[in-house]
Amino acid sequence: MKSIDLRHRLAAVLLAMCLVVCCALPAFATSANIELGRLGSLHVRLYDTHNDVPLRGGELTLYQVASVKRTNGNLYFDYTGDFTGCGVVLGDLSDSTLADQLVKYLPAVPAIAAQQDVNEEGYANITKLPQGLYLVVQTEASHGYEAIKPFLVSIPMPDGDNWIYDVDATPKVGATIPETPDTPDTPDVPDTPPDTPDTPDTPDLPEQPDTPDTPVSPGTPDNPVSPDSPDNPVSPENPDNPVSPSNPDKPVLPQTGQLNWPVPVLACSGVLLFAAGWVLNRQGKKEN
Repeated sequence: MKSIDLRHRLAAVLLAMCLVVCCALPAFATSANIELGRLGSLHVRLYDTHNDVPLRGGELTLYQVASVKRTNGNLYFDYTGDFTGCGVVLGDLSDSTLADQLVKYLPAVPAIAAQQDVNEEGYANITKLPQGLYLVVQTEASHGYEAIKPFLVSIPMPDGDNWIYDVDATPKVGATIPETPDTPDTPDVPDTPPDTPDTPDTPDLPEQPDTPDTPVSPGTPDNPVSPDSPDNPVSPENPDNPVSPSNPDKPVLPQTGQLNWPVPVLACSGVLLFAAGWVLNRQGKKEN
């Protein structure tokens, strides 16, 4: 039993030593010139180089994965906060799979180190960051693009024999999302037609007129007699021996034509008129 316990303790010590070595700060040339406790900043720019346009809008969130420690002159990352005891080996910080592994350890409500919106030029500037290792996640995608992949960044960043406390990062942007056309407004519903008028009442039918009484036939006499029909009628003005009117025994023919007596009268009148005219004509010549 004691030998088994000893083996377990030895294995735990060796594992701890491996983690310290693996979590050492990458490419740290020297720890003498680092200013521990100095705050840094991160300036992220999201830019679509293919279309030559900045990404507008969106939000970046930073989670502190580890803090910077120095032991016996050696610098290393020490997991902190939500990532304590995660067991992920920190090797090449540029390895994208490393960031994906750490995202899985984020709890439902993680501790946020910083949060910043992306402006119209595609920049998100986060300042006053304690030294350490940060996981950067785009928690709100930019307009028209998918969210960028999570990435890791170290504050400060080694640069040869120097340290960069204000770090610039330009991650690869996500794929574009085709714009969905706006849904057209719903057309106005036409006004409801007025209420349907009530059906007019059916007029009352006029009362049927009273049927007149059946007339009574006048009494028929027993033996009717035709009027103006004497028993023995006599034809009027029909004497026994009628005589034709205006028919004398010796009829005389009426006289036709002109009488002879006006002829001498007219001849004498003409002679007199001629004589009178001649006399008047003579007197007129003498006067002239």
